[in-house]
Amino acid sequence: MAKKKQKQQPNQRHTQEAATEAKASLGSLKDMLNADAVSKLKQLEKDMKSENERKAKEAEEQKRREQEARERNKSFAELLDDYEKKGGGKFS
Repeated sequence: MAKKKQKQQPNQRHTQEAATEAKASLGSLKDMLNADAVSKLKQLEKDMKSENERKAKEAEEQKRREQEARERNKSFAELLDDYEKKGGGKFS
C-alpha cells in the first residue's frame, strides 16, 4: 500500500501544478475581462446619466413652454383675478 501512495503523489503533484498554472492564467484572463467589463459599465453609466440629464432639461423646457402658453391664453377675467390675488388691486 505504501508503494501505491508513493506512485500517486508525483501524479497528484503534476495535476496540482497544472491546476495552479491554470488558475493563474484564468486569474489574469479574469482580471482582463473584469477590467474590460468595468470600463464598458462605466461608459454605459456615463451615457445613461447624460441621457437622463438631457431628458430632464427637455421636460423642464416643455413645462416652461406650456406655462407661457397658458399665460398667453388667459382671458381678461383670469388676468384680473390674478392681479387681485397678488394684492395689486386698487381697493385691496
